[in-house]
Amino acid sequence: IVAIKSEGEVIVQLSDGMEIPYYSNELIPDNASIIIQSASKSLNPLHSSDNKVVYLAIESNTARVTDADEYFVYLFNLSDYSLYYTYSVGKNNQYQCIAHGNIQSYEKRRIKTVSHQLLKEIDTYQIQIIFYQENLYTSQTPVFETIKINEKTLSSSHFIQHPEFERPVYIIILKENFSIHQAELIQSASKQNIRMHLSEEDWAKINLLKEKQHSFKYKSKSDFHKKKYPEELVLDLHIEEIVEDPGNLSPHQKLQIQMHYFEREFHNAIANHVKKITIIHGVGNGRLKYEIREYLKTIDEVQ
Repeated sequence: IVAIKSEGEVIVQLSDGMEIPYYSNELIPDNASIIIQSASKSLNPLHSSDNKVVYLAIESNTARVTDADEYFVYLFNLSDYSLYYTYSVGKNNQYQCIAHGNIQSYEKRRIKTVSHQLLKEIDTYQIQIIFYQENLYTSQTPVFETIKINEKTLSSSHFIQHPEFERPVYIIILKENFSIHQAELIQSASKQNIRMHLSEEDWAKINLLKEKQHSFKYKSKSDFHKKKYPEELVLDLHIEEIVEDPGNLSPHQKLQIQMHYFEREFHNAIANHVKKITIIHGVGNGRLKYEIREYLKTIDEVQ
């Protein structure tokens, strides 16, 4: 943003230097920041003997923790590994993913804002992380942490001052000792080998999940077959345009179907050299629009 044009409009400078007007409510905040001096920014030398550590940081939105009505959740990647993460909230062993994405090495990113009210409604938070590098690397055990966070946990005595944050933060170590990994060697990926590690209850849950996934029908079976693509394509993501009977689907299921349909058609379009794609996401709570924009950020071919 290079200038404010009016109350609801700003001037944005593009990468080629061109300046264009843009509605301010259409802007998406960039909450990522790159840590240049990686070696000097470790949380604590005792926690990071090999100068690598990944942790969750929860920042109060006020200088006095007791006055906070919101908390900013960050993932802090102080390692030379890139990572994929999912961040879910849960209650009574039921979880919903509310943030996911890719974080580069030595990058800090704000992944969510959590209200004080949400803390009263949620039992647990779940973090899953997979580590990788573009070149040859030593494999690392993925992170799978279920964390209890509530009002008692976020008392002022548990918060500390940190040079990378303006306000007090609560720190949870997710990964350290990158030189140590415990990846299991699986001898066989056969169905028999998988079945040995699953109980009858696990198989019942899997079968139930499969039934739910196949409880809807796509409107046109021909969508799954190869078709000719024009140079310009319109993707209408209204759920009524994708499945025959969306009435029995939950909002989460609808979103998953819409994203699955979008990703499939989008990559087919790229493979068929489509030059322009118009995406119709409809008017709703903005979740589908947000998920699409976040996904498009990860695709190099998109301008």
